Amino acid sequence: MARRMKKRVKRTHDVEMTVADYQFPGEKRVYWEGVGGLIGIFVIVVYNVTYFGVLNENTPGSPLYHNYLVPVIIAIYPILAWLLANVITLRPRNKRLKQEGLNARVLNKNYPRLKAILAEQSRLLGMDEPEMYVLDDSTPYMYSLPGKTGKIVTTSAMIGALHDDEVAVMISREMAHIQARHPRMMTVISGIRHANSIMKVLLFPITALALFLGGWMDLAEGTADRLAALIAGRPALINSALVKVAVASDRESEISKGELEAYLDAGSDDLATDAHQIERHFKMGEFLNRHMSLKERIEEVRQYFRTEEGKAGLQKMTEVRQRLA
Repeated sequence: MARRMKKRVKRTHDVEMTVADYQFPGEKRVYWEGVGGLIGIFVIVVYNVTYFGVLNENTPGSPLYHNYLVPVIIAIYPILAWLLANVITLRPRNKRLKQEGLNARVLNKNYPRLKAILAEQSRLLGMDEPEMYVLDDSTPYMYSLPGKTGKIVTTSAMIGALHDDEVAVMISREMAHIQARHPRMMTVISGIRHANSIMKVLLFPITALALFLGGWMDLAEGTADRLAALIAGRPALINSALVKVAVASDRESEISKGELEAYLDAGSDDLATDAHQIERHFKMGEFLNRHMSLKERIEEVRQYFRTEEGKAGLQKMTEVRQRLA
């Protein structure tokens, strides 16, 4: 019988944007240092309790002597705290989305522009399209939640404060969080930071984790800013969106929407080439002095395209767009 010869077909890999193409330097390291630090603390505690208490033959009358349940409880305590923190922080948010129903869900029939943005950016990143919801809320915000494809939640105030291209920029930031698997950790940390004192004590491992990962949260936002910059292609666009959201979120700000629009229009792309240019306006300078982290983010986005990482990211994004054209 003649043997069939199978022709090997050489497989080509499509060019796709990955987290490594835009991840902020040191983000992964800081994350695992924080998580590893917490794990290390509990490993040391369990070891000491077991070796110097449970197995210590010199103290037979000690409450810990041969009490193996104590180290087991200590070992599973952070796991139980993590599970409980997830329930406490995620359930109310998911419950509200369920209550809002299809009226808040971004679909072609009610939010065609937002739906198109989601579809386009999902194709660019090679991701399944996440769900998106627009809540009727006077506070402007946008965040992402974990899930099978992820969820993006924003408000009518957020949509109203930005132009379409700026909304697209903010959505791309959440797409970065989802692709990098940030939402669960960021939601839990944010939730424990706003919890009452009793909850912070009961969930001590998560409270400690929030302290350890404080720096990581900033780096994760930097990662999101970088992808938004790559998709937008213009640092000025993401910077203007960040400034508008910050101004709209600050109830103490005396800057009107008209003043801000006029200032940004006059500045044009100068916002991308000189982050300090915005300080020439008295009100904006005063505002940014109260939001130093915003100034740093504007400067970081401006500098990103000048780095080798930024140039490589732009080249990769160009190749992806050409492949999908």
